[in-house]
Order: sequence, then structure tokens, then C-alpha cells
Amino acid sequence: MGKYFKDMDYEKISEEDVFNGKRLNLKIERYYNKRDNKEVYREHIKAGNGVLIMPFLDDNTLIMIEEVRTPIGKSILAFPAGLIEKDEKPEEAAIRELEEETGFRAAEVEPMLYEYPVVGYSDEILYLFKAKKLTKTHRHLDPTEDIKVHKISIDELKQLYKNGEIHSSAELIAILSYFTKL
Repeated sequence: MGKYFKDMDYEKISEEDVFNGKRLNLKIERYYNKRDNKEVYREHIKAGNGVLIMPFLDDNTLIMIEEVRTPIGKSILAFPAGLIEKDEKPEEAAIRELEEETGFRAAEVEPMLYEYPVVGYSDEILYLFKAKKLTKTHRHLDPTEDIKVHKISIDELKQLYKNGEIHSSAELIAILSYFTKL
């Protein structure tokens, strides 16, 4: 695994379901810390894994979405993203979510990296992809989705980043990863 990314030396003692919803489950878990010989209490959200897609229309133009995010009471600019369905591979979810939210289908998806968005209380993994060779199809929005599609140039994306207009950690990670791995 790595020097600093390794298995923990805690042993799970118990797990209690507190809430089970459509999007997430809340559990109270207790662990035994072998190193310090003590019990540790944790509240964990089990949210399922997701994908985020950086879709490229061409070398200079990306597709981004503007979507209302009720937890923060704001509309934000973001990349298409969504949950991985049962028995679905991350690459398949990336292609599906991109088409559902934007009406563009990718012939090619390339993994960028994966990240844990909120390791302090959730086991969620978010897989980031670049999508290329896009074909215009049509959107399949969920009844609860309110999404506007935008074409953003690379230069405009750089400016939005520099001006502090990108606020989601997943988008920030995708942007930084893209511009540092060119």
C-alpha cells in the first residue's frame, strides 16, 4: 500500500445502524485501538462510491454543469458526477452519468485518480475520469435534478480557479490533477 497509506491497527468491536436512507447510511462503530489499549467511538456515513467526469469536447473546451446544492444553499459550477450503481464498474458509471446529466456520450474515458472526499466520517471513494470523443445524444435527468450545461474553455476554467469560483473539493482535485499532469 505505502508508507503512510496502510491498514489500521484498530479492531472493530461493534457496529450499530442509526439511519438507513436512499443516499446514505449512518452507523455508530466502536473500535479497539491495539496501540493505546483503548476503545474508540466513531460515527460513519456509508454513502456508496461515485464518479466525477472531466468531459472534453476538444483540446480547449470542457463541459461543466451548474447545479443547485441544497446543503449549502447555492448553485455551483461543477463537473458531471454521480453514484456508481450496484454491479457497475466506475468507467461504466462515468459514461452513464455524463450522458444522463449533459446529453453527451463518451467513446473514451481515462482514469485520473481516486480520492476519499471525507475520510473523517465516510468510506466513500470518488473516481475521477477524463472523457473524450464525445457524441451529442440527449439527457436523462433524474426527477430531482436541476442542471444547466455549460461549455467552458480551458482558459476560462483557469480563471475561475484563480478567482476562487470553484468551491467543491472534487472539482479542485480534478483541476489540479489535470493541470499538474499535462
